[in-house]
Amino acid sequence: MTFWDKIAGLYDIAESLNPKAYRDMLKGITAVVPQGAKVLDCAAGTGELSIAAAVKAESVLCTDMSLPMLERARKKFAKKGIKNISFGERDIFDLPDENDTYDVSIAGNVLHLLEEPEKAVRELCRVTKNGGRVIVPTFMAKNSSPLIMLYTLLGYRAFSSYTVESYEKMLKGCGCGKVKVTKINGLIPVAFGVIKVQK
Repeated sequence: MTFWDKIAGLYDIAESLNPKAYRDMLKGITAVVPQGAKVLDCAAGTGELSIAAAVKAESVLCTDMSLPMLERARKKFAKKGIKNISFGERDIFDLPDENDTYDVSIAGNVLHLLEEPEKAVRELCRVTKNGGRVIVPTFMAKNSSPLIMLYTLLGYRAFSSYTVESYEKMLKGCGCGKVKVTKINGLIPVAFGVIKVQK
């Protein structure tokens, strides 16, 4: 059982401890997703970013490696009556989808956890259409944050602690297209990255 499997039941509570960052991040997702888009959400956890995307999307595929997380997402969507979301288990480094499948691909709050974030970004860009968007908000995690300290006690490990500048540099280095990164303030701030895919 992974760290994420173990905390699936607590994940939404943890999100609620960083309310401003999550609220603004969800608004940002809805703003970037075009009307009628086909969307992939990787490392979706319990699916809050999928819900934000579903407001305007034609369809959203909500995916994660943690089946307990996906089960909580399914229950959440059923309770809310959201019909345009489906579910799947996906490895962000090795997606089974064809090139140019999605209008938008999302991977929220995961790249700072990965040893090879560039590999994940390039894979997301591969399955996204030319001119589409890859939306990759990620926490600018500080080990001194009370929330991060709590997560660390439960087994959490982050590989990177980004600034807006270092995150933008990493995303541009992936060579996938035009990059824009903005800062979202909160208990744990978020670097909100958007790539306009150019192939």
